[in-house]
Amino acid sequence: MSTVSIARTARRLAAEHPAWMLLRSGDAAAAITLLREHLAGDVRRLPEADLVERLEDDIAELRRQGFTLPHSAGPQVSEWLRDGVLVRRPSVRAGDETGPEQLELSDGALAAISFVAGLARPHPVATPTRLSIVLDALRDLADAVEPDREVRLSALRAERARLDTEIEGVRRGTTAVLEPAEAAERAREILALAADVPADLLRVRAALTSTDAELRRGLTESGPARDAFVDDVFRGVDHLAETPAGRNLIDFRTVLDAGEHDALGHVTRLLRAPGAAAELTPDEVTALRELVGRLRSATDDATGTMTALRRALQRAARSGDLPEEQALAGLLRAAEATALDLADTVTPQTPTHLTLKLGAVGPDSPAGIRPHDPADDRPAPLVRPRPPSTDAPADLAALRTLARSAEIDEDELRGNVNDVVTRRGTATIGDVLRAHPATQGLASVVGLLSLAERHGRRDGDSEDITWSGSRGTLRRARIPRHRFEEPVP
Repeated sequence: MSTVSIARTARRLAAEHPAWMLLRSGDAAAAITLLREHLAGDVRRLPEADLVERLEDDIAELRRQGFTLPHSAGPQVSEWLRDGVLVRRPSVRAGDETGPEQLELSDGALAAISFVAGLARPHPVATPTRLSIVLDALRDLADAVEPDREVRLSALRAERARLDTEIEGVRRGTTAVLEPAEAAERAREILALAADVPADLLRVRAALTSTDAELRRGLTESGPARDAFVDDVFRGVDHLAETPAGRNLIDFRTVLDAGEHDALGHVTRLLRAPGAAAELTPDEVTALRELVGRLRSATDDATGTMTALRRALQRAARSGDLPEEQALAGLLRAAEATALDLADTVTPQTPTHLTLKLGAVGPDSPAGIRPHDPADDRPAPLVRPRPPSTDAPADLAALRTLARSAEIDEDELRGNVNDVVTRRGTATIGDVLRAHPATQGLASVVGLLSLAERHGRRDGDSEDITWSGSRGTLRRARIPRHRFEEPVP
């Protein structure tokens, strides 16, 4: 890249990047101090009103000490939002709902705060612990991508030999215990590395939010890509989880879930070791005790953001935001307007001569409810249409049989009941089944029970009925006795 290109990029970043803008602001020292104290510690997110209230006293005190700040916190917070130093995030609640918006630091603001903290407390450029972590990670990466099986086996044998030597040294007591000062230095290295994790997860959340915005823009554009995306949403495919940021977050959570319990035990052992805790400051001891909890909190926060974005995206794909749904809503509104125009001239009792046959099981029946399993996030398999066959014509009888298997034939059952009532005067469900077989098996029995509850009279306790199943097997049941005393309309 040429010098001119680098300079242009730097000029653009100086005018747009929140970290650079924060460091170039009128009183960057006060701004970074306020942001670090209220949003970069244990508390990472606050409602705007709460943040303004917490800043008021601090801003008044800093102004008395000569710092150039607004007279109230409200304009300062608005400026930070405008410059991208603060960002708005919906708070995550249980279920599908999100709470009121809250403010948190952007990744650029965290970078500026981390930069200033490094200036105040400079860290060694390369310590043995940090260097060993880098070399170990490099070795693991090289082993993971090595295609030669013999090379990988050789590396594993060498690692096993090293572990055997170390185990034998511990067994004989010849392995020296780490000195407290060196142990404390390694603990500080771990804290320094872990301090970057919340900022990394914040960048993951920013990437997920950006991807979510791109996916939402795709919902408004007609075409095969949009249709395929909507199909994936209805199948349960999580496009956010398939992005690099989503996979990174899922892998991070998997590692934390697997090692969280052991890590808590390691911290306890470290602080109980003779002399190790004495070499650490009280703040460092507290940071070690809270290390795993803070990692868990940051991970859960990022996971909650991805979950909220995914659910909001699913609702957007299934709501009236799509062009087809908007067109359907327009037609419904037009029909409603026409009905209102005709309301003065057409009475409610005017027959329309339109009928709609409904099944015996109503939509509000428990049989029609399918409980949702929140733990089942597996997408449904792709439905691949079978190409139509042109060799044989459609079998009308087969189509009628298929339709009857999906819907209870109330017309047939009503005719059967009326036939028995006309001949005998009254009839129970057992009388109807003895006169007319249950052509749909159990579905016919359910349909007769539905007709009896609506048009029959309860008569006695119960009665025994029989009918033939789909394979000719005789079925028996005891049902409440109902009596039809007049034809069913």
